[in-house]
This record gives sequence, structure tokens and C-alpha cells, in this order.
Amino acid sequence: MNSDTVKVLLIEDNPEHASFLRHLLNLSEAANFRLEHVETLAIGIERLKQGDIGLIILDLSLGDSNGIETFILTMAAGGDVPIVVLSGSNDVNLAIETVQLGAQDYLVKGHVDNQLLVRSMQYACERQRVKLQLRRAHDELDRRVEERTAMLQQANLRLQKEIAERRRAEEGTREINHKLTETLGQLRAAQQEVIARERMHALGRMANGIAHDFNNALAPILSFSELLLLKPETAADPVASRIYIEKIHESAKDSAKVVSRLREFYRRRDEHEIFAPVLVNELVQQVISVTRPRWRDQALAAGVNISIRADLGDVPSVAGNEAELREALANIVFNAIDAIPARGTIVIKTEIQGAWLVVSITDDGVGMTEDVRARCLEPFYSTKDVEGPGLGLGSVYGIVRRHEGQIDIRSEPGRGTSISISLPLPKDAAVPSAPDPLPPAQGAMRILVVEDEPMVREVISLYLSEDQHIVTLAENGREGLERFRAGEFDLVLTDRAMPEMNGDQFAKEVKSVRPEQRLILLTGFGDLMNGAGDLPEGVDLVVGKPFTMGALRDAIAKVCAR
Repeated sequence: MNSDTVKVLLIEDNPEHASFLRHLLNLSEAANFRLEHVETLAIGIERLKQGDIGLIILDLSLGDSNGIETFILTMAAGGDVPIVVLSGSNDVNLAIETVQLGAQDYLVKGHVDNQLLVRSMQYACERQRVKLQLRRAHDELDRRVEERTAMLQQANLRLQKEIAERRRAEEGTREINHKLTETLGQLRAAQQEVIARERMHALGRMANGIAHDFNNALAPILSFSELLLLKPETAADPVASRIYIEKIHESAKDSAKVVSRLREFYRRRDEHEIFAPVLVNELVQQVISVTRPRWRDQALAAGVNISIRADLGDVPSVAGNEAELREALANIVFNAIDAIPARGTIVIKTEIQGAWLVVSITDDGVGMTEDVRARCLEPFYSTKDVEGPGLGLGSVYGIVRRHEGQIDIRSEPGRGTSISISLPLPKDAAVPSAPDPLPPAQGAMRILVVEDEPMVREVISLYLSEDQHIVTLAENGREGLERFRAGEFDLVLTDRAMPEMNGDQFAKEVKSVRPEQRLILLTGFGDLMNGAGDLPEGVDLVVGKPFTMGALRDAIAKVCAR
């Protein structure tokens, strides 16, 4: 057996599932795992006591144990061995609980192909390896700091004795002692920096891992709200508008579940990220509007009277990510609301200060102590008994840093808080023109849409029907292939992550039947794929989710032009 081969213990009471899992591993050339299968938890625990297991694949429903208790007992027996849960239950709460308890991944039977399985197993092993390396590095760093601290303390004692004996050299000895103290501080600062950097790196990887789910959850919110704005007659229809609003509400709750898995973190700005002009005054008005339920309705219900005033100067646009800047300003407003116990005012001001556009948010609330003010930008730091609804000032600092800006916080207990965000002005400092109108729709076409998410499928159908296209829908790749073979289509739109047959496989099959067929791949990983130049075989264009009607029209026009 290859020394790099990982022994995998599969605890699964269904022989057919175990055989299917072994078959999936055999399909992957990149897999470097040797599978051992047991059917009960008791036998699995005995096998773990023998050692040399590198990964556990666990079914939570076994003959001798069931549910979360199965995971807890397995984790206790396995120690540091990473666990991937492969369950027949698509219970989101159960999945979240197992991951919070230490599971590396939670996969659902029937929704796993060989690539997803192998990738999840490899990521689980790699994450555990990094975790152990970080633990060893942390322990080694603590040991070195303790040793160096002890050495410095001994040196300090010797120096104090020499000071008593050599009073004429007092000034020189003080200088040496000062340098030694600085060295100790630098060592402690280096330790904290290493720990913080590795923590941010791990959280960044977690955030990338859930980006696809979050984009899918946002797609119906963006799409249905856009349809209401584009079609006033729909908004005037109480039945239709209620259906759209219910779908938006449902998707918003799904988005909240995804966001709840995150914690405060920073990420570095991608050097390839392109910022667009942002009208800051309009952004401030949007923030006041979207935070109104908190500073007015909820506040009044709690007996708190808060007013918000905008003092907007004549300022140009700045280059930035509008969604991130909106999030940053909203988080500051939420903190200001929480700081006003009974009655108060929040003032949002925009102005030019030299080469900076400055947005300041000032409240007359309880203020912060110097200790809180000094630490409020740290990740994971909070003065609240329970976790707040947003990512907090730590996230605000990360957003401002990615925009190459500065943040200044001034606060005193009992005298309120003022937080200023300074964003660099562009050289031309020009206000952008009005946004371009929607591109014209293509002539009516016959379009096949393959998408397993019902809401996304419905939105795409509404977009296309709005442009008079003839739409045929399919829920997965196999059904889509049947519909494709039974008809003639000018264009095919397909999701990527689907059960039974994914979008890549579907695209290859389509092009094998009709090589000239035009096909667009829709995926939550679209931005990453386009950035990496990843164009699967059979795909003419990749479009990232969520997308607007204009973006979909642009994509269709681009493919048709080819």
C-alpha cells in the first residue's frame, strides 16, 4: 500500500450504500483512499481503538445508534480523526449541529457523485492536517515565548544587580533593559499576528465553501424584486404581488441561515477585483431606508425614539463595491441604534476632505470606554451578551481596508460615538452617468432550461417569457437530455450542480448529439470560473448566479452573436 494512502473507516449498516460508496471511490483516479467497512457503531469504535485510521465516513442512522449521539460517540472514540457525515437525512438543523460539533462536512445520500465525495474527503483530511499543524505551531510558539520570557526575566535580574553595583553605568543599563522589554513585546505581538492570520485564513476558506449556496439563495430575492420593479401592473395585483413577496421572504430566510454560519472575518482584496463608480449620497439614502425598521418601527415598539438626519455634501462618486459599502454603513447604523437607550439622533454626513471622501455617522448614545474603543475593530470582539445580527465593526474594518480607505472612531462614555470612513477620491472625481437601460431582448427563441432549484427555475422562466421566448423546463440533467432529444431548441440554459447528471455531463451529452447547439452554464461559482478561465467542455458561456434580466439578455445576445 502506498505510504500516502489514507485508511478510511466507513460506518454504514446498509451494504448497498457501502458498495455504492466504494464504487464512487473507484471511479476517481485522484482518490488515494483504502476503504474499511463496518456495519455497527460498536464495531467501528473497537476498530478506531486499533489506530491507523485517517478518515471516518459516518452514517448517523445505525442499528445500534441513531442521530447526533452517533456522531458524539464516534468523535469521542476517534480523537483527532476527521469525520465526514454521509446521511440519508437532508435536515439543515442536523447538518449545522454536526458541523458545529466538529464534523468536517455533511453530505446527503443521493446528492453525492464521485468528484464531490473525493473532494470532500480530501478537504477533510487537509483541514485536519492544517488544524493539527496550527496546534503544534501554537504550542511550539508558546513554548518559545515562555523560554524567551524566562530568559529575559533572568537577564533582567542580572541587569538589576549590575545597576546596583555600577551606578556610574546606570543610563546604559536602562537602555539595555528598555531594548529587552521591546523585544519581549515584539515576540508577543508576533505570536498574536500568527494566530490571527491563520484564523482569518481558515475562516476565508469556510466563506468560499458556502459562496455557492448563498448565491443561490440570493437569486430569487434579486429576481422577483426586479420583476416587481419592472412591471408596476404586477405590484398592483394583490394576488401576484403577494406570491412574489412570499417567495422573496422565503429566500431571505434561507439567506439568513447561510449568513448565520459565518463569523466576523477579514479577507484581502483580490488584485483582479474591479471596482465600479458608487454614488455615495444615494448609498446613504438607501442605508437610511433599509435600516428604517430597526431605527423607527422596532425602536418605537421598544419605547425608544430615534431620528436619523442626512447632511449630504456635494460629493462625487468613488470607486468601490456598492454592496460591501452598503453593508458597512448599515452595520455602523445598527451599532448606533443599539447605543441609544431611550431617545437620540443619528447624523450621517458626507463631505470632501483633501483627497478623501468622508462619510461620518454620529450618534448621541452611551458612547464607548477607551478600552472598548481600542478593541472594537478586532474580529470576534463584542460587548453584547448575545451575538448581533451583522458581522460588526470587524467586518466594516475589513471592507474599508479592501477599498484602501481609513476608519476613525471617536467616542466617550455618555457623549456618543462618531465613526468616519474615508475613501480615496478618483483622480477625475466624476459623477457617473445614469445606469444603462436594459439591453434589448433577442427575437423569440425556443429555449430549454435545466435547473433543479424550483425558485430559480421559475425566475428564469419568467425572465424568458417576458421576452416572448418559448420555454421548456426540466428539473435535472437526465430529464433535460430527454427533452432535448425530443425537440428542437435555439438555446439551452443549464445549472451546474444537479443530482443524477450535473451540468458539465449534460453539456457534453448535448454537444455529442448536436455539436452546433448553443449552451449557457448557470452557476453560483460563475465569477470564480470566469476568473480562472474555467470553461467546461460543451459550454459556450458561463454566467454567475445571481443574475439580473439584463445580465441574462447580455449572455443570450453574446452567445447568439457567436
